[in-house]
Amino acid sequence: MKRIPNVLLTLTMVAATTALAGQQPMPPNFSEQKDPETVLRAYPLGVTTKQAAFSHHGKALRTLTLPNGKEGWVYEVGGKQARTYQHPTSEKHTVYEAGPGSGVGTYTLVFDDKGVVIDVLYNEKGRHDGLTALQVQRKARGDGTRKDGGLGVK
Repeated sequence: MKRIPNVLLTLTMVAATTALAGQQPMPPNFSEQKDPETVLRAYPLGVTTKQAAFSHHGKALRTLTLPNGKEGWVYEVGGKQARTYQHPTSEKHTVYEAGPGSGVGTYTLVFDDKGVVIDVLYNEKGRHDGLTALQVQRKARGDGTRKDGGLGVK
C-alpha cells in the first residue's frame, strides 16, 4: 500500500517540474536582422540550460574552452552566401561561404559548471572586440558603469 502514495508523489513532482520548465523564458534567436545589443539585453542569463540552448539554437558551429576555463558554444550569423558546386561525378554540394569583410558575427554562449548559460559574447571582427550580455544588461539597469561611461577599473 505504501507504493501508491510514493507513485502519486513522484508523478506530482514530475508534473510540477515539467510545468516549471515550460515557464522558462525563451532566449532570442540569433540573426543578422536583429541588433546584437537587443539580443544580448533580452537573453535570459542563469536559467537557460545546455539542453534548452541546443533545442532553441540548434547545434553550435563549434565548441571551445574559454580562457576562464568555461565551455563556450559558437554560433555565426550573417555574411554567408550559399553556393552550389557540381563535382565531375555530377554530384552537387551546397556550401556557405563568407568572404573577408562580409560582416559575419558570432554569438558565443558561455556555460557555468552546471551547464547553464551565464553570459553571451558577441563579436564581429574577430576576438575581443564585441559586447557581452552581462555588460549590456548591467548598462540597461544602470549599474556597473562609471560616470564617464567606461567599464572596469582605471
